[in-house]
Amino acid sequence: MLCIHLGSITEDGLEVNEQVAATTFPLLDDLAQKEGILFVKPIEVRLQAFFAGESVRIGGRIASAVRLACSRCLTSFDLDITSEFSATAVPDLPVQLPDGPSDEIELVAHEMDVISYTGNSIDLRDEVSQQLITALPFNPLCKPECRGLCCRCGANLNHSACQCISADEGNPFAVLKGLSLPTKKD
Repeated sequence: MLCIHLGSITEDGLEVNEQVAATTFPLLDDLAQKEGILFVKPIEVRLQAFFAGESVRIGGRIASAVRLACSRCLTSFDLDITSEFSATAVPDLPVQLPDGPSDEIELVAHEMDVISYTGNSIDLRDEVSQQLITALPFNPLCKPECRGLCCRCGANLNHSACQCISADEGNPFAVLKGLSLPTKKD
């Protein structure tokens, strides 16, 4: 379940290839419930882990597919998402408060963009979840040339032209569009 056991990392490192359901990730499950984003494929995780002193360097690739609603035409579509990532895991050290007043600030692991772990295993569920969430598009489009919906009647302009009256038909100044004025001569 996306935990790296430190004892399984050899001198050559450790390779992990897993497929995991999105429902096993609390952040992704919450996203699916609140935002209606459905993961239509299991999450495929391929990563390598190496010791670097006391810390563990982790790098790899995460892939899945989600069902989203197009931000222009509201049609549901499936989108493959991938994320290449690298992270460093460090042992969680107890926070020590300074003995007296000090201007120094001690940062903890999550403030330095590293994964902290306690014991003999590193839980990667939050890191994988965050990588997938950041791989989601801000304005998902079913296709780059999506024409969206008519702002008057709501017809999907990708399927057919709407039957709305053009803005010019009811406008008395529309005849001025075809008016050509003589050019000034110096």
